[in-house]
Amino acid sequence: MDWLVSNGLGWLPWRYALGIAAVMALLMVVARAWPRYRFLSSSAGEVALLMTAYAAWQYAGSLTFGGFENAEEAGLQLARIEELLGWPSGAAMQAQVLGHEWLMRVADTYYATAHITMFVITLAWVFLRHREDWPFTRTTVFIATGACLLIQYKPVAPPRLIPELGVVDTAASTGLSVYDAIPGANQYSAMPSVHIAWAAAVALLIIVIARSPWRWIALAHPIITTWVVVVTGNHFLMDAAVAVVLLAGACAVALAIPSQRPRRFQEYLVRRATAQEQRELDQVSG
Repeated sequence: MDWLVSNGLGWLPWRYALGIAAVMALLMVVARAWPRYRFLSSSAGEVALLMTAYAAWQYAGSLTFGGFENAEEAGLQLARIEELLGWPSGAAMQAQVLGHEWLMRVADTYYATAHITMFVITLAWVFLRHREDWPFTRTTVFIATGACLLIQYKPVAPPRLIPELGVVDTAASTGLSVYDAIPGANQYSAMPSVHIAWAAAVALLIIVIARSPWRWIALAHPIITTWVVVVTGNHFLMDAAVAVVLLAGACAVALAIPSQRPRRFQEYLVRRATAQEQRELDQVSG
């Protein structure tokens, strides 16, 4: 696992993702010529689209637009807002793991690997097992991720890069820094946290789509991820809060478009309409 993190394999480089997208696009075109391979063609097309979006996210994260001289002050402003709200500071939360190397390594490994792994597994589960809910999934994820990227063009330093906050860069201590393994990565795109946006998306999709009463356990993933990004010094709690708000907005947009609504929401609308009709009939007959 340490080798995986240290070699940056938790986050696929954008060039590789773009290469995969090109291969999938070619496969989509070729498979489209045979009707029997229609599913393969559509699947390859969706993978190409996702890989292109992922490559754009990774590439955008490496872009710099200046303004880094104010990035530290922007981070300090977030810290002040959290203090006014009475939220625990990053240093206070991090005190739980400092001095416990095994716990630091667990947090750093989770930060580097669970982020994309859980996200990809969830997307594959929806696409392969719940295809009717794929439009909702794709639209929500694309809008939320795009909104995060737009805001991230405003440089904000993470807590670990602001000496005044007394937050330690745990990954630098354990040697599990993904940023060391990804040359050119922009470490000042901390607000909002895409880690949290995608972790919350995983929980949202499982809760909305799955039918098992155990689906609520999925909430553990964004909760654990929030703890991880804070104790590793990579994000403020405010970064997580803004990410969740953006995801909620993306979800609202998807629900507002009839063709993008998940099956469960459509069933709810049918039940509500049926109940309303029944009430109107009762009023007339009464």
